[in-house]
Amino acid sequence: MIGQSYQKKEKIVTLSYLSLAVLLLFQAAMIGGMTSAVSQGEEVPEVAPTETSTPVPSENARQTVQAPHKYVTVYQAQQGDSLYWIAATYGISVQELKELNHLDADTIRVGQRFVVPLTLVKYYPAGVALSAQEVEWLAQMIHAEARGEPYVGQVAVGAVIINRILSTQFPETLRGVLFQRNAFQPVQNGSFNLAPNESARKAALEALNGVDPTGGALFFFNPRQSSDGFMHSRPAKVTIGSHRFTT
Repeated sequence: MIGQSYQKKEKIVTLSYLSLAVLLLFQAAMIGGMTSAVSQGEEVPEVAPTETSTPVPSENARQTVQAPHKYVTVYQAQQGDSLYWIAATYGISVQELKELNHLDADTIRVGQRFVVPLTLVKYYPAGVALSAQEVEWLAQMIHAEARGEPYVGQVAVGAVIINRILSTQFPETLRGVLFQRNAFQPVQNGSFNLAPNESARKAALEALNGVDPTGGALFFFNPRQSSDGFMHSRPAKVTIGSHRFTT
């Protein structure tokens, strides 16, 4: 009985080794097949990139050059212009203006053309388009000319300036109107450079939104302080505070 039992155990051990050998051969065959598939260039499923992964740009994407501003126009330099004034008018820095036009020098000439952005220019109901810097200039002139005047008189001064921009009798830009020769005394005495108060800023925005207490006036002056015959001869539209507004 003992001999027969031993023979049975020997057969079981032999079968166990054979089964293990077959299993190892099968696994080796599977690994070899996968290795062959990769070496022959067959497609292997890719792992989806995470949100932090950096995509590789396509060839077309590499060739695409994006403009720094979505909308641009061309400005022609006028007498008295500088890179500073042109840049400030369109809401950019001097360096940005130079880079946009591939300029190395700081000097410009009358008639020179510049590519300038319209992205930072806002269109107002009064019919003009200004940058944020130009709105500040408008407020500065209102503050210089009408501080101490009633609020409606401040709006009126802003309206006169806007009316001039829209009139063919005056320059077509805000800076051109403000700095026209002998047009505004604050430019000459330096009070234009004073920081405007909130009342002046509010009056500027109200005038830009189309409020015109003057009914279309193009001039204003203080009749008690001015002896200018030309101003006194103008047809009066309205008097607000100490200012007389005329056409």
